[in-house]
Amino acid sequence: MRYPPLLAYARFQLGDYLLRRASVALLMVVFIAGLPLWGMLRGQPDLFKNPSSAVLAMQLYTGTVALFLPIGAFLAGAGIISADRHQGFFRFYFSKPVNVVAYYVQTYLLHGIVFIALFGALTWGWGALTIHVSVHRAMEAAALTFALVGGLGLLFSVLLRFDGLLLVLVYLVSMMLQQIVSLAGKPRLPEWAVQLAKVLPPVYRMDQVRNHLYAAEAISAADVWYVVGYGIGAFALGLFLLRKLALSR
Repeated sequence: MRYPPLLAYARFQLGDYLLRRASVALLMVVFIAGLPLWGMLRGQPDLFKNPSSAVLAMQLYTGTVALFLPIGAFLAGAGIISADRHQGFFRFYFSKPVNVVAYYVQTYLLHGIVFIALFGALTWGWGALTIHVSVHRAMEAAALTFALVGGLGLLFSVLLRFDGLLLVLVYLVSMMLQQIVSLAGKPRLPEWAVQLAKVLPPVYRMDQVRNHLYAAEAISAADVWYVVGYGIGAFALGLFLLRKLALSR
């Protein structure tokens, strides 16, 4: 029996990601970042030629353009499997002899690569209009974000129908608890909340590493590997469960 090449599905996976997922994040960021920038450049065309405007440009970048990372990673990572299961598409996809795990690994990798490339392009465009922002560091921040959020998204997508809601909830709770625990003076939290903050996804560490990357500062290799390792662990567990659980449940 001749198996159809898996790469033949890549163009459909790419089109689905760009039209239904990436476009949403791109339009939001272009709207949020583009309108303020257009207004400033219209009134002061030479605004960012002044070195003193560098701080303003970076603040705008981290507050607007960088929103693409959490929003885009969520859209790229959530529903990779659950959407096909919910809509019944998996019956069509796998009516031919296609390896289920390989198919979704390809989907995951394709989403991640394009997500990283898009953020690099956004960063380049921002730098062309304002001040230089390191594109390769921006892409590193995108890769770090997708490693964690995408890995969690794939795991939750294997397990649940409404995995996107859980992904958002886990992200927000992790950030809130870990941020409180990290504050000077150690605000009092119940011991269970402190322990929970330690085992939840390292969202706060990821955020700190990204801030250092944007500012071209040194980063902690231990923090990077912890974030990446957590995401890879979630991804690997998701693939293991994908092999064991029926798609039709």
